[in-house]
Amino acid sequence: MDFFDLHCDTLTTAMFHSADLTERNLDINFPINLDIKRHCQCFAVFCPDTVRGEDAFNYYTMVKHYFAAQLEKYPEYFEQVHSGNDIERITSAGKTAAIFTVEGGAVLGGKLENVEKLHNDGVKMMTLTWNGENELGCGSSDQDFGLKPFGVDAVKEMERLGMVIDVSHLSDAGLSDVFKNVGCAVAASHSNLRSVCGHRRNLKDEQFREIVRRGGIVGINFYKSFLNDDGEKATLGDMVKHIEHMLVLGGENAVCMGSDYDGCDVVSGIEKFGEAVKLEKLLSDAFGSEIAEKILWKNANDFFTEKVLK
Repeated sequence: MDFFDLHCDTLTTAMFHSADLTERNLDINFPINLDIKRHCQCFAVFCPDTVRGEDAFNYYTMVKHYFAAQLEKYPEYFEQVHSGNDIERITSAGKTAAIFTVEGGAVLGGKLENVEKLHNDGVKMMTLTWNGENELGCGSSDQDFGLKPFGVDAVKEMERLGMVIDVSHLSDAGLSDVFKNVGCAVAASHSNLRSVCGHRRNLKDEQFREIVRRGGIVGINFYKSFLNDDGEKATLGDMVKHIEHMLVLGGENAVCMGSDYDGCDVVSGIEKFGEAVKLEKLLSDAFGSEIAEKILWKNANDFFTEKVLK
């Protein structure tokens, strides 16, 4: 099976446990399950809502250095994606292609020039918020709070640089502001559908449709509470329900994986990355092998290779 995952919190979790990415207690660790032939993983710098201003940029820098140290320590396991055919080259060598991302635009410290600094560090995608308010706007904790002027400037700069605007966690009003101010394709790296599970973190159908219309992608989140209104009753069948409705909404070329490993309570059956191989049969049985391959690999790979890594 090939597996392209748009989001995990493994970097931050490992760093704060003073652990290497080989630590077996992590949801994702190296060496990976050999049944996964090609693996591309987006590794996010997760910035909590308790960190703001210059402290947030320093926090980002700390995680960046940890990531660089792990790349240097384990070159046989994974390599950072920068441009061009890196994903193909790295995965062909039997290694994980690692895409550096950010969860929480607070890491900019309210300074527009930091967008380019992150871009120069190889950050390919960034969510604008986590759940709360920051210098750019507000997350889903207040759905009527849109982007601030700095947030508008930041998304325009991200569009200029070719950094993917990740709208997961963003408020409804903030997402509308993104759509009004940029014309590029955007991603929701780890979000499900509110019409299937009513959690405020999930996308409305019309939001999903607009992401699809723009040529963007949406990663299915494995978190129990985003799959089923009663999270403790969530099953892999709920994941199928979300994907089924996404396909009805026109998402055949947009639906991807956005696990949120090491950042949430994952639905039973795929709690660890090595168990994700079960998804190939699950999705093939539900939608056929061609659609399954698109969801597990092709849609995300096409998006990054054709629109981001030019």
